[in-house]
Amino acid sequence: NTTTSSAPRGPPRKPKQSGHALWVGNLPPGTNIVDLKDYFSQDATKELESVFLISKSNCAFINYKTEAACAAALSRFNDSRFHGARLVCRLRQGADEETKLSDAVTENKATEGSLSHSRVPSRYFIVKSLTVDDLELSRQNNIWATQTHNEKQLNEAYENADDVYLIFSANKSGEYYGYARMMSPIQDDENLALEMPSRLDNPPDPETLDVTPTPATSTAPNGRIINDSARGTIFWEAETSEDESGTSKEKEKEKPFRIRWLSTTRVPFHRTRGLRNPWNSNREVKIARDGTEIEPEVGWKLLQLFH
Repeated sequence: NTTTSSAPRGPPRKPKQSGHALWVGNLPPGTNIVDLKDYFSQDATKELESVFLISKSNCAFINYKTEAACAAALSRFNDSRFHGARLVCRLRQGADEETKLSDAVTENKATEGSLSHSRVPSRYFIVKSLTVDDLELSRQNNIWATQTHNEKQLNEAYENADDVYLIFSANKSGEYYGYARMMSPIQDDENLALEMPSRLDNPPDPETLDVTPTPATSTAPNGRIINDSARGTIFWEAETSEDESGTSKEKEKEKPFRIRWLSTTRVPFHRTRGLRNPWNSNREVKIARDGTEIEPEVGWKLLQLFH
């Protein structure tokens, strides 16, 4: 295995977000993040929270502070013209909404299970990692930590399933790295935290971030552009009083939990062609966010590709 020691460690710095996001597609090539924040702050100067640009996909996520502002932006900007391109806009469910939906699914399963006095045999989840290096560290000590919004769903799965399988891939790798079984619930465990690789709770070094202040314009408030070139991310966020006080509700410490690696055979995404996940709008299994649950029959088929 060849891993680059210079690979960035720690989670990427994320833009501020309240869970009310507008996905914007069909952006013209070379779109500038300053123009984007000025455009999407029209009639929403105090409501715009952040803009996350994904240049290689010609799309962006525009985060607003309230659901009403986000809905108004959808109505205002969908099918509008931006630098000659006709924009496509969609509401993206925030983590809270997704958690509610997954809670509903879990509640239904739990109810069915309690009525029949039986457990669910297996549940399957996709887990995304920032780098392959982080997966290598986990393979050595059989410890992982997930984003805080995944914890409730995984703990419920651990309680009501005989086996919870986590299928891992590193961002931009084009393949699954391997899979593991969840061996403990996610909870505060000081001893486990000491064993956990530091990459999971150490923020990136400030020097890796290129921060450019942006003055208020006729539509947008004061803010700053944060360019994390080591990870290839760039976003703009509005300045808030939180910035001055040094407090942030965004930083929640991720809790470690034990896993057991069962395979680290690489499975390229192209080998999963034809496998679709009915629990994710019937998309191909390779199209998933961190924490996406896979329908059990499809999950079992995916695991067979590792053997």
